[in-house]
Amino acid sequence: MHLSIIIVNYNVKYFLEQCLRSVEKAIANIDAQVFVVDNNSSDDSIAYLKPKFPFVKYVANTENVGFAKANNQVLNDCTGDYILYLNPDTIIPEDCLEKCIAFFESHDDCGALGIKMIDGSGTFLPESKRGFPSPVASFFKLTGLSDIFPKSKLFNQYSLGYLSEFENHKVDVLAGAFMMVKKEIVIKTEGFDEAFFMYGEDIDLSYRIQQLGFNNYYFADSTILHFKGESTKKGSLNYVKMFYSAMNIFVKKHYSGNKARIFTLFIQGAILFRALVSLLKSVVVSIGLPLLDAIIIFISLWETKNEWIRWMRNGQGFAIDNFPLMFLSFTIIFLISGALSGMYDNPEKPSKTFASGITGIIVMMAVYGVLPERFWFSRAVMILGGFAAGVAITIFRLILFKLKFLEPSDEEYKFQQTAVVGSNSEYAVVREIFHKAGLEERLLGRIKINGESENAVGDIKNLKEFLVRLNIREVVFCEGALTNHLNIQLVQTLPRNISYRFIGSNTKSIVGSDSKATAGETLAAEGFYRISEAYNKRMKRVVDIALSLFLLFSFPLQLFFIRKKGSLLLNIINVLINQATWVGYAKEEISLPTIKKGVLTCYGFPKTIAPSLNDEAMHHLNIQYAKNYDFWMDVKIVLKNYKYLGG
Repeated sequence: MHLSIIIVNYNVKYFLEQCLRSVEKAIANIDAQVFVVDNNSSDDSIAYLKPKFPFVKYVANTENVGFAKANNQVLNDCTGDYILYLNPDTIIPEDCLEKCIAFFESHDDCGALGIKMIDGSGTFLPESKRGFPSPVASFFKLTGLSDIFPKSKLFNQYSLGYLSEFENHKVDVLAGAFMMVKKEIVIKTEGFDEAFFMYGEDIDLSYRIQQLGFNNYYFADSTILHFKGESTKKGSLNYVKMFYSAMNIFVKKHYSGNKARIFTLFIQGAILFRALVSLLKSVVVSIGLPLLDAIIIFISLWETKNEWIRWMRNGQGFAIDNFPLMFLSFTIIFLISGALSGMYDNPEKPSKTFASGITGIIVMMAVYGVLPERFWFSRAVMILGGFAAGVAITIFRLILFKLKFLEPSDEEYKFQQTAVVGSNSEYAVVREIFHKAGLEERLLGRIKINGESENAVGDIKNLKEFLVRLNIREVVFCEGALTNHLNIQLVQTLPRNISYRFIGSNTKSIVGSDSKATAGETLAAEGFYRISEAYNKRMKRVVDIALSLFLLFSFPLQLFFIRKKGSLLLNIINVLINQATWVGYAKEEISLPTIKKGVLTCYGFPKTIAPSLNDEAMHHLNIQYAKNYDFWMDVKIVLKNYKYLGG
């Protein structure tokens, strides 16, 4: 046996489907075995994949044991001269493994081999080659200085940004996403250190391989797709904590004395900085833009009123004295009308935000005009206050976006035109998947590759020119008539502002990722969920906020209708700060679009008193809720089970 491949999976069956199809092609001329170790996925990964890839040996864990332990589970069953640790969210070209083995055989000093990796947009992933996380290198990484100066030998020691991505290099650290190691060396090192649950295990193994006198190589003569990449993780506080924990284990294991203390001091300083940034970001995410906008609107109206009194009325106040309640009401009106006109569809776009603010002003003034005269005080204050709110919210959005507290939305992606690069039969498969996803109208047509003219709107020979000329924003590459090798090469030559998707031959899923959706996207023949659409996500949040505010302002009245009054207030607060939703899934679902934990289940009752149903029945209810969702479903469920809103 020449090669053993180990892939650890956790709830990414569609990515793994594409990965295994590419592996199947890459081992066609190699004596190889493939292991998939599933860490207790809830998306039925093994049941889905087993009939499609019978050559794979599957191991099903009953719990998530972590990346290191899962890889080590099958180490003794590996009979290959080389072992490849491979992530499930990768696609490898057909000649990749043969090239890697040939490099090993021509370099006796090579103990482990990493590879050039790109993400779904064709962008090089800097974690393909790394230096050891010295105190200084770790500090620059965690504070973000390595991102600001990516080519600096001083600031980007961690990702070795000063070394060319197009040349082979000896490096210190290889990425666990693709790491080929000589079997004899793996046995000597006893595989990954299981003290590392996630992150750091590849650093530790790379270090121990060098300690044995071998070199780690970055191999640039082949390129793989790694859809998620490190960029999906490094912005979160959870990643910072886990990276810090992994570095602590590494330091305790390999350093001692003053060096260990200095290392720890640097890491702690960087962690504190990143934790503060992440905390600010989490406040924006958890409280939610609508609540922050509401504060801005209220303050804008209030301060405009005060300044108007000061400068235009010589300090003389208005006759009415219920401004707090009135401005709160107008804040809600402004917020809802702005939301319905799309203020939260593209929050990173100032023009969209400001235009929605103008809509809010118009609706607010219309309501003001029909109020009884005793509530009138100054139309000028309302108009200027609304205008000030629109400007303030727009500036606030710009700041959040520049600080990366906001990411580009996928609203435009939902409506953009899609071109398919492949044969006519491959185009038919893609069209079927898009049809089941309710997105068939997005398909512009096929880029022909073999002279077939049916459904063709362009030719692969002029692909780049065609994409630019028609402003195409999404391309699906089919593997079959074209090879993975060619598709990967093409992506690197095309514009970076396009969403690239991939589908392997004889598969029924399309996968991809880009900067605006770092967790990766999938479309599958199994179906599409309306609850993930931008409009429905927005309206679900609008219903949550509107109901919460109604319950809050009428709280004394609700004491007569709702059980568990104390829990009701807590539920209102949790929904307002976006930590819960009034209607959620019957049970936690990783395989469905993510929503907040529900006060009520999608079949009405709260979980504490819900009728006893088995997991299969609850999963079926969740699928129906996600597939067929519209905001009136939530309204009906709430009205029918009103007395249970306290839990």
